[in-house]
Amino acid sequence: DLDYLDVYESNPDYLNVFVIVLENRNLHSPEYLDVALPQLCKAMSKLPVGALARLARLWTAYGPAHVRRMTETFQQVITFTVVSNEYDADNLVNDDETVVAATQCLKVAFYASILGGEVDVGHNEEEEEDGGDAGGADDELTLHELLGEEQLYKRTPQADPLERELGVRPIDCVRPLVPYEDFVNESLNDVVEMDKDFTF
Repeated sequence: DLDYLDVYESNPDYLNVFVIVLENRNLHSPEYLDVALPQLCKAMSKLPVGALARLARLWTAYGPAHVRRMTETFQQVITFTVVSNEYDADNLVNDDETVVAATQCLKVAFYASILGGEVDVGHNEEEEEDGGDAGGADDELTLHELLGEEQLYKRTPQADPLERELGVRPIDCVRPLVPYEDFVNESLNDVVEMDKDFTF
């Protein structure tokens, strides 16, 4: 439905399905980890950015314990999937739909943690003031601009769409609701082919 019918666009209350199902405290049990939770993650990853931002705000409002539980839920799906499969040069973890979807869901929990944490945006104003004209250097065209390759070699990384929608950057967070290290998944790190991942 999310792929072909734009269900969320016609009925924003559709988001309640995800809110209610994720309240199930048994999601960590093997019966859910194998089929139901991965399917839920795949469906959730297809939600538009506005819906994901609403979820992040909602989880933030529920407090640190809720954001931590969401983080643990998605981490468990990732770990379970990674240890249950064998990955190699022909079967990359990057191609595993369950891992990709659960990682995208984990990103929503990450931004909920940032949003609810202690944020300092005061230094952004100083950066904008300092980022002005640096002696006319910005007036000259670079080689990449002349070749029409400026999109390939932008000076600043492109902001994540969820980051833009929420109006918060991870770099501005002094103390998140859930520590950054809780979003690291060692099982996943062990199977990521760094050279191929960098290319992707």
